[in-house]
Amino acid sequence: MQKIGFTVQSESKSSSKSEIRVRDFKVIVDEPEQLGGTDHAPNPVEYILCGLTGCVHILAYKVAKELNFELQDLKIKVSGDLNPEKLFGMSTDERAGYQNIKVKLNPISNASEDLLKKWQEVMAERSPVLDNLLNTTPVSITIE
Repeated sequence: MQKIGFTVQSESKSSSKSEIRVRDFKVIVDEPEQLGGTDHAPNPVEYILCGLTGCVHILAYKVAKELNFELQDLKIKVSGDLNPEKLFGMSTDERAGYQNIKVKLNPISNASEDLLKKWQEVMAERSPVLDNLLNTTPVSITIE
């Protein structure tokens, strides 16, 4: 299968707020007031959790179908902790990003415990968002 590319572009709305174009969609990014924003939209690290949640959701139903069981409903809770000191330029040896991320799945299904375990493993193996969080992806930043 051929690789597919994704691109987003942003426009500044204020020092904390940006409007990002994703295909024909507009996504607003802001910071909560305690982090210097106006709290009009989720912040970048919350969007990371949203991306992981959305990816897991899509894969959950796809993999359930492939494993021949019905998923009547699914609730997903994703949370993470980070130390904001590096973000604010304070001296710290801790990394700037999440120190941990927890994904809690609450599926409603008639599948056995063993089948749900396999389902969970297959989803984790195939998730592009989880893969990007677990593995180093080269990122280049240039000024044009």
